[in-house]
Amino acid sequence: MKIPDIHQDANLIQYIQQNGKVGPAERNSATPAAQNQVPTEDKVDLSSQSKEMNKISEVLAAAPDVRAEKVEALKKQVESGQYQVKSDAVAEKMIKEFLFDFNR
Repeated sequence: MKIPDIHQDANLIQYIQQNGKVGPAERNSATPAAQNQVPTEDKVDLSSQSKEMNKISEVLAAAPDVRAEKVEALKKQVESGQYQVKSDAVAEKMIKEFLFDFNR
């Protein structure tokens, strides 16, 4: 059985009373009028950093996923037989990616 800290509860009640959140008479009895009240409106305030992140997200969403000019240039190289795969560079990138993932 857990026994709550009495001093902590007393401090919380004192804080609430000082800030006008709940009066002593309101603590034990809820009025029917208060129970039937509907909140008028919810409001959210975003920080400037959050707004900036939202703009960045919109710009990224609008950017194309494929760079068509680069794809077309590579297609032409492959079709003409000029595209050469550098196996050393591919192996090096594979090892770097493995080590990066391994160290996370």
